[in-house]
Amino acid sequence: MTRFFHNLTPGQLVGFLAGLQILILVTLPYAFSSAPPIDVVEGLVWAPHWLIGTYKHPPLPSWIIEVSVLITRDVIFGPFLASQISVAITYGLVFLLGRLLMDPVRAAAGTALIAASFYFTVPTIEFNHNVIQLPLWAGTIFIYALLRKTPTSWSTWILFGFICGLGFYAKYSFVLLIGVLLLANLVEPSMRRVWFSRGPYLAIGAAIIVIAPHATWLFAHNFEPFFYLADRAGSPTASEPLWFLGAQFADHLPMIVPLMFAGLMALRRAPNSSARDSDKMFLRIVTLAPVTLTVLFALISNNRIKDMWGMPMFTSLGLLIVMETGREWSIAMARRAILASSSLIILVGIGFVLHSYFIFGGQVPRTNWPMRALSNEAHSLWRESTNLPLGIIGGMPWLAGLAAVETPLRRHVVIGETLDHSPWITADDIKTKGGLFLFSGARETAPSLCKGPVNKNILKTQTPDGQPITVFLCLPSS
Repeated sequence: MTRFFHNLTPGQLVGFLAGLQILILVTLPYAFSSAPPIDVVEGLVWAPHWLIGTYKHPPLPSWIIEVSVLITRDVIFGPFLASQISVAITYGLVFLLGRLLMDPVRAAAGTALIAASFYFTVPTIEFNHNVIQLPLWAGTIFIYALLRKTPTSWSTWILFGFICGLGFYAKYSFVLLIGVLLLANLVEPSMRRVWFSRGPYLAIGAAIIVIAPHATWLFAHNFEPFFYLADRAGSPTASEPLWFLGAQFADHLPMIVPLMFAGLMALRRAPNSSARDSDKMFLRIVTLAPVTLTVLFALISNNRIKDMWGMPMFTSLGLLIVMETGREWSIAMARRAILASSSLIILVGIGFVLHSYFIFGGQVPRTNWPMRALSNEAHSLWRESTNLPLGIIGGMPWLAGLAAVETPLRRHVVIGETLDHSPWITADDIKTKGGLFLFSGARETAPSLCKGPVNKNILKTQTPDGQPITVFLCLPSS
């Protein structure tokens, strides 16, 4: 095994790192989870409808969740796998970006450094909009870097436009990266000249074609997601930008571990490395400008910023650190960095297992909720009350999702207590089929959607924190 590892090329070392992360952060969470994470449950409810837009976010993550479930036939395993494949693709794209700017060994070292950051490990267990942004940001930066080398390649420009358009299906904040790349374009004379060619306009055309269906949906729904975001924003505190910057620093502090294992003294003694000034400037802009612009936006607009917004912004940080050291990296140093980051990944997996047994911070992980027991008991109550098949589940979105996602009813979940966000269900559906509505805690009043006879029950299954689960069986009224 030792000889095998020592014979790996830089690219193979990155492949080893990606494969190990898939192995550890898929198998351990899957083995010790009784339910999907909360964002995944939400995606599973949207997924079978292949929506072009939702009231909260763009639809790409739910599409990927649906594909993962169709392939694996498992609502827990599939999204775990999709998440780590997204991270593995990101590692590959970061390495390829490094290959355009430096030698393979330093490219592998830069990939190893970013793999140690918090953003690439702990939060990636839960597949969501932040996770899918990782490969999209890394891929967009890589394709732009390709254009810096081959600005006359029309196919690359079209690909660039396609991935820019696709980015908006992940999260609207992707527009920030587009702005950063425009800034990079302005400061590099050779790239400013491309506007006199057809390339950028081919990219714009490709992006418009990709974005058009979602843009049409936004217009038809009065830009509903933006009002949702505005409602959640709230008023920031004066120190919030500083807290945001502090969180970004803390989230990347673990990168010190592979740097130390690589050997700081050995790095200081290593020969100087060469890098083009334009490449350094490019990496500085794509790495540091997003967080800078985010903080400026918060200060100017008086809007809140959340720590996790920084998750996709630093995919190139490891490469920047390697380039800024100005030293050559030996394959042995890169190998040690890979091993150090691999060790951190294993520790994260062990931490997930421990968290499933020992409660940290006073809150039971969502992945510890008794999904199957809750679902089975809810369905049994319905069968005891009526001969009709259960056709609709609603109530508290998290509980309704848990009761439905492993059944055919995943297509028939009411989000909340109204039909505003569930266009696949009508009031007549509930009137003729009835429905089962679940709520956490004691509750006396049935949902207003219930128009026929109502039976109220308390499940024997409780929430992990001991709260009762109230069930309203809204029987058909005709």
